[in-house]
Amino acid sequence: MTRLPEVTRDAVAEELRHAFDALVADSGGEVPLGPGAVAALSPEMALRRRPLSNYVRWELTLPQHVQELAILATARQMDCPYVWNAHAPMARKAGVSAELVDAMRERAPLPAMAEDESAVVTFVTEMLGGHRVSQGAYDAAIAQFGIRQTVDLIALAGQYVTNACFLNAFEIALPETAEPVLPV
Repeated sequence: MTRLPEVTRDAVAEELRHAFDALVADSGGEVPLGPGAVAALSPEMALRRRPLSNYVRWELTLPQHVQELAILATARQMDCPYVWNAHAPMARKAGVSAELVDAMRERAPLPAMAEDESAVVTFVTEMLGGHRVSQGAYDAAIAQFGIRQTVDLIALAGQYVTNACFLNAFEIALPETAEPVLPV
C-alpha cells in the first residue's frame, strides 16, 4: 500500500503552485508516475531535478545496455522493486542476457559477462554496496568508458538512488507487470 497522498495541485502549498503548474505543463496537466509523482509534491525541487533526470536518462552516450545494467545494479543495491520491474525488460531488450538479469535479481553468482558489462556491474555494486570503488573496478570502468562516461555512470546511478529512495520511502506500488518481483 502506498504512503503517497494524492498528488494534485491542491496538495502543494499555495506559494508552490506556480512551480507545480510548470512541472505538469508539458504533460497536459498530468502528474508524472513513479518517482516523478513523489517529486511533484516538492515541485520546485522537481523542476530543478528535471534537467539532470532528462540528461542521465536520455542524453548519455553510454551504450543502452550499459545504462540499463547500471540501473539494475542500482535497483538491486537499493532493493527497489519498482525500478527493477520497470528496467529489467528494458535491459533484456537492450541486449542484456536474461541469465544475467535473473542472477542479479536473485543475488546469485553472475554468469560470464562482456568486459563492459562486468565493469559497470562491479563499479556500481562496489560504489553503492561499500561506498567506495576498488582500484580494479575503477581501472576497469575507465578502460571501458573513459573518464567522462564514468562520471556520467556515477550520475546515472545517483539519479536512480534518488528514485529508489522516493519509491521505497513512499512504498509506491508496482504497476501491473509480468516481471518476477524483486526479492527484498
